[in-house]
Amino acid sequence: MPTNALDNPLVLPILGLLVERSRHPYAVFSEVRRRYDYLQVRNGTVYTLLQRLTDEGWVSASGDERIATESGVAALAERVAQQLRSSDLTGGPAFVTALAYIGILPPSDAVAALDERVALIHEEIDRLDQAVHNSGEPEIHMIEAHFLRSRLKHDVDWLDDTARRIKTKELEWVR
Repeated sequence: MPTNALDNPLVLPILGLLVERSRHPYAVFSEVRRRYDYLQVRNGTVYTLLQRLTDEGWVSASGDERIATESGVAALAERVAQQLRSSDLTGGPAFVTALAYIGILPPSDAVAALDERVALIHEEIDRLDQAVHNSGEPEIHMIEAHFLRSRLKHDVDWLDDTARRIKTKELEWVR
């Protein structure tokens, strides 16, 4: 559990939804549950985080509706870029949620974040290659390392292709 509420993994999707459009707090909760069923979310947590985001100046209230402020949009973009670059290299929930909001970044920043992630994944593949090579163990005893190497190589291909599609404007950038 994060000691700072702003480090809660639900902050990114909550801000992302409020950048998309204003919403009632319960609608935020419902949409987080609908879109991100891999995240554990409770109604009270969303309400608490909305209050914390309001206190921080990242969300403002207009009647019953909440919407991201300019500083909230900037905070979302910063968090998306950071999580795209360096969150769990195996593609855990933080990366997947950040990927959902990659469009908040300028295309050049999105490409830079994906390229940085690819570089980190290459380092991890090299580390796994060394571990497998140096172990002297039969493949069956290191099967998880072989699996992870294969999965990371697939991720590199996908990320490289996505970065290429952003650069060539094949991937439509709507903001």
